[in-house]
Amino acid sequence: MSDYDVIVLGGGSAGTSAALAASNAGARTAVVNDGELGGLCILRGCMPTKAMLASAHVLHEMSNAEPFGIRLEGRGVPDFARIMARKDAQVERFKRAKIASVECQEYEVIFGRASFSPGGGVAVDGKVIRARRYVIATGSVPTIPELPGIDEVPFLTSDDVMKLKEPPSSLVVLGSGPVGLELAQFFARIGTEVLVVSRSPLLARFDSDCGDELARAFEEEPRLDLVAPGTIMTVRRDGSALAFEIESKGKTRKHRAESFLVATGRRAALDGLGLENVGLEPRSGRLEHDRSMRTANPDIFVAGDTTGDYQILHLGNQEGTVAGHNAAGAKPERAMDYRLKMSVIFTDPPFAHVGMTGDEIEEARAGGRRIVLSRVRFPETGRAITMETRFGLWKMWADGESCVLLASAILGPRADDLIHLVSQMIYFGGGGHDIPRLPWYHPTLSEVMVHLGRELAGQVEGCEMPPPPPA
Repeated sequence: MSDYDVIVLGGGSAGTSAALAASNAGARTAVVNDGELGGLCILRGCMPTKAMLASAHVLHEMSNAEPFGIRLEGRGVPDFARIMARKDAQVERFKRAKIASVECQEYEVIFGRASFSPGGGVAVDGKVIRARRYVIATGSVPTIPELPGIDEVPFLTSDDVMKLKEPPSSLVVLGSGPVGLELAQFFARIGTEVLVVSRSPLLARFDSDCGDELARAFEEEPRLDLVAPGTIMTVRRDGSALAFEIESKGKTRKHRAESFLVATGRRAALDGLGLENVGLEPRSGRLEHDRSMRTANPDIFVAGDTTGDYQILHLGNQEGTVAGHNAAGAKPERAMDYRLKMSVIFTDPPFAHVGMTGDEIEEARAGGRRIVLSRVRFPETGRAITMETRFGLWKMWADGESCVLLASAILGPRADDLIHLVSQMIYFGGGGHDIPRLPWYHPTLSEVMVHLGRELAGQVEGCEMPPPPPA
């Protein structure tokens, strides 16, 4: 006998998406949530960091208004307490909205820590509840690297940053992913001396050209220094500060800072779930699954950060929807489409990417596939010039036989919004030759796509193009 048709472990974005999909499919559904409702994005991730960044970016714009013909008497002064209070107020607003959206659904919410029981079902605070199928969506926790001395020194994770009362006077950031770069720029712009250390050049996983462009932009940040590639060899206490030994390009440098932020990613939160009781064994920190989100146990699905894969909100929501639908036994079964695995880093300028990564493109080319590329620098385009844009690059890749779009990387103003134009084209199978057929308002940042599309089509034999518009 089962208490429910589907039990979802975790009440974050992926978990509630799974529960909603299962409930909509007619399944008796429960969510077991450990802690506050809301999930990482609302409580400690996407939303609070964007609120903090918005304050830092406004301060930066005030300090750099001269090129626009605006003279400000004096300079803006950051008030860290008010910045964080504003962030907290917005998080509370988002959390209330999330709770309200959950409370109006048909599924039940049970608060407690769930783990799979040896006799079947899941144990929640000593009580065992059972379902026909389960979805694991327990989120992620910060990854702490093996680093000599790290166990003897205090350090921050992104979770800890959300609780700071005062900004550090100086900071070393380990990691150049979204968390590391966004928080590094935030602290630098409000007055902290920041050093970012990364094993790889910026954006190496996506596009080296955009990474080089972002590095050039960071060079103009007065309190932001970058060692990439570089490695922290040791860290130790040095009085009231921390002392680092950093190796880069065969040379070693010493550096002192008040605080240390470890931003080396997050891992799936799988500890204590009793996976051994249901025949599941994580490999390299992830639960293997197919595109239906089904694990090696056919009655258990996984979604969101707990997959250990992309750990991106929109994909987590989609994975949750697919997992919940399939766990409910609804037909036809659904499968994930990972063509649109967008990634965004909300630095200034922001970076956005969709489709095949740089490594995937090179692998395809090595296998004999012809892939064509077009590129434009934002500082050479009309609307961006009016905005005093100094850095930025837009690249787009297409199949060399059909001109169908495969990927795009954007570093520049409003990249986080512009990327959705390309995402829609990829979803519907559009090609570079289709872009100039559409109307593009002038002058806009988005009309840069016309040039990119024409350049792609010009490299593909037999690709029909409409005539250019009159000058």
